[in-house]
Amino acid sequence: MKTIIIIVSFFFVISPLFCQEKKSVEIQNISKPLVIDGILDEEVYLKGSPAKDFVQLQPYNGKPSFQPSEVYFFYDQTAVYVGAMLYDSAPDSIFNYFSERDNIGMSDYFGVYLDPYNQGQLAYGFFITPAGVQTDIKAVKSDFDYEDDNWNAVWESKTRITEKGWVIEMRIPYSTLRFSEKAGQTWGLNMFRNIRRYNSNNSWSLVDRKVSGFIHQEGNLTGIKDIKPPVRLAFSPYAATYLEYKEKSATPDFVYKGGLDLKYGINESFTLDMMLIPDFGQIQSDDKELNLSPYELYYSEKRQFFTEGTELFDRAGIFYSRRIGAHPKFSDRADNSLNSNEVIDYNPNETQLINATKISGRTQNGWGVGLLNAMTLPSYSTLKDTLTGAKRKVEIQPFTNYNVSVVDKTLKNNSYISLINSNMSMLDEPFGANVTATEFQLRDKSKKFAVKGKGGISARGDNYDETGYFAYLGLEKNSGNLQFGTSQEIYSDKYNPNDLGYLRSNNRLLTESYIYYQIIEPFWVIRECSGNLWWDHIRVFNPAKLSDNEMGLNARALFKNNYRLNINGGFASNGYDYYEPRVKGRYFYKPYYYFYNVNITTDKRKPINAFLHYGGFNQPTTDQYGYWGDVEVNFRIGQRLELEYSNSFRNEINDQGYVDKTSDEDTIYFAKRDVKTFENVLSTSYAFNNKASVSIRARHYWSGAANKSYFQLQDDGRLNDDLSYSQNKDENYNAFNVDLIFRWIFAPGSELSLAWKNAISESGNKVITEYWRNFDKTWQSNQINSFSMKILYYIDYNNLRRGKRQI
Repeated sequence: MKTIIIIVSFFFVISPLFCQEKKSVEIQNISKPLVIDGILDEEVYLKGSPAKDFVQLQPYNGKPSFQPSEVYFFYDQTAVYVGAMLYDSAPDSIFNYFSERDNIGMSDYFGVYLDPYNQGQLAYGFFITPAGVQTDIKAVKSDFDYEDDNWNAVWESKTRITEKGWVIEMRIPYSTLRFSEKAGQTWGLNMFRNIRRYNSNNSWSLVDRKVSGFIHQEGNLTGIKDIKPPVRLAFSPYAATYLEYKEKSATPDFVYKGGLDLKYGINESFTLDMMLIPDFGQIQSDDKELNLSPYELYYSEKRQFFTEGTELFDRAGIFYSRRIGAHPKFSDRADNSLNSNEVIDYNPNETQLINATKISGRTQNGWGVGLLNAMTLPSYSTLKDTLTGAKRKVEIQPFTNYNVSVVDKTLKNNSYISLINSNMSMLDEPFGANVTATEFQLRDKSKKFAVKGKGGISARGDNYDETGYFAYLGLEKNSGNLQFGTSQEIYSDKYNPNDLGYLRSNNRLLTESYIYYQIIEPFWVIRECSGNLWWDHIRVFNPAKLSDNEMGLNARALFKNNYRLNINGGFASNGYDYYEPRVKGRYFYKPYYYFYNVNITTDKRKPINAFLHYGGFNQPTTDQYGYWGDVEVNFRIGQRLELEYSNSFRNEINDQGYVDKTSDEDTIYFAKRDVKTFENVLSTSYAFNNKASVSIRARHYWSGAANKSYFQLQDDGRLNDDLSYSQNKDENYNAFNVDLIFRWIFAPGSELSLAWKNAISESGNKVITEYWRNFDKTWQSNQINSFSMKILYYIDYNNLRRGKRQI
């Protein structure tokens, strides 16, 4: 501990304060709203002083932009207005593509980041392409600045391409922002302009790429006076219809749905979001896989309510929103409740979410508060008597309540400290789960050095009697050409946040160290490059034994022709896997091995571009080896059509892994097997204009595990042949999905969508090694087809009120 204190003190003492005067521009007050038409012809433009002198982020960080830009700012009592003249000496070379909202694609773009509290912690971004495609982003200060493009706002914009370049006008209502009621205010401001043909991103306020994070490197927007936050109240009612056809059903299911999303600004700092009877039937399907590992597969969140405005809840890794509305927790109760002649007639795949509410915000004093609550209805399996036809229900998850609460305090130098709690409880069920954790980051004045920490305690079970803890401490230099860091984390064998969080594995101690070096200035044929060396030392918490030692090298280069190359590889020493046996205290001995990967990306600005990847591993002392690869090809046809095809494969030869164990867990069976995986994905999108588009994504996945021989795991972690094991543990899995969605934004914040979703999954214990036979077998399996229409209408209370006054 004394050593750590000395190191921390050294980090903060050696880094002097380096102050650079912030760039600033004054905003003008106007009495008459601007007409958002993409023409800068109002008289106020003649009187205003624009923000200009943009500088490059890359390729020459800090040098003047390749093309000049002039940006004007105005405000009234309802909104901030932005007018920009982005000069371009070759307007016909502007990358101008249509795409769906929130997808910039390969277009040029311009964006404004506003930080009303000017703390360098939270900024609201409004980005636009020459085709008028809007993207809104919330930038959040964390370990590294995180840009959340799931955040949605309602604002107006118009663009035009002229003989001088392209022109932008924006109207950003105050209802999309959070700011104080102070009489005079200075907001944080930065702007970004990307010029694709140079592959150059530019900013108004210099963003030093050698410094970690960009929000705190913003400039100032001065001159805002006497504005008041409006009533932030908006409703988004929706109605949806579904026609679902299952081949086993005699008739299709026809379902009507309706619900409401509500957003209310409690005060200048905090917002209430509420979702009543939600509908997620049109989100992209999960990419299902065959899982042979001892770890749960992780699927990313796609439901907008849980992706938008949840940055405060992303602390200490204890909240995984996919737990809400997930597979019923006690599904095995259906199997355990079967009587003679009974079978399971229906088993739900997910619980029904009926309500979710969150309150979140940050005060001007740097206090952030977040509260989230969600409720799911009871779930039941239906059991059927095969002789009498009688049916009965078994509850497999009662009414469940989920809570997450967090308090976060912004400190000096973009530091912070947080406290978060998650809780899951069930009606008339003794089982419960509770996790409390903290996370902090402390930076020195120069923001070059940081101390990071996390820690938490979990309690779960019928009487909350299963308790555990985790802790993490890291020291980093994360700015400059040379960066480095080291960290130590510990997870006890009883720590378990997975009732409302996600942790791949507990019962481990991990020591990590790295050295990173970057060159961001072009030289020779290279535009920029970087490389890092890393080392991981992993031990088991209980028993305190060695698990793994791994080290590796990662090298990356971006060339002047805009091709990218990434090469990485590593070595793992002899180790002991305490997770693969699936029995506490048992382990599997793994000989040393090495691995490697090579990635090449061609110039993405070209109408046809590609990504190529090949990698592999080898255990020199055994007959185990593997290889894998990916090919992705992207086609842009004209301004509106984009096609993408990707293919990936993975072959593991003579892999050794768990297949079975006896009921008393004394005997554990392993197998030597060949595991092959093949995946094809075809995606296409067509944009009719900047408000209407159609997209389709089709994916077929096959994986087969063919066992060659069986073994018993010995107490020393090695394997002995077992010639008597006769069960068939081969696995063959196919999954096919189609997601076709048409979206039309017919009014600001309002949307009509039509969707067709097709889902097929098939599994068995006979491995079919020919890919096309698997593809054909998939099509012959049962499938679910869902056709839906959904309309969502955005209603802003302020517009209603203004409409009343005009009547």
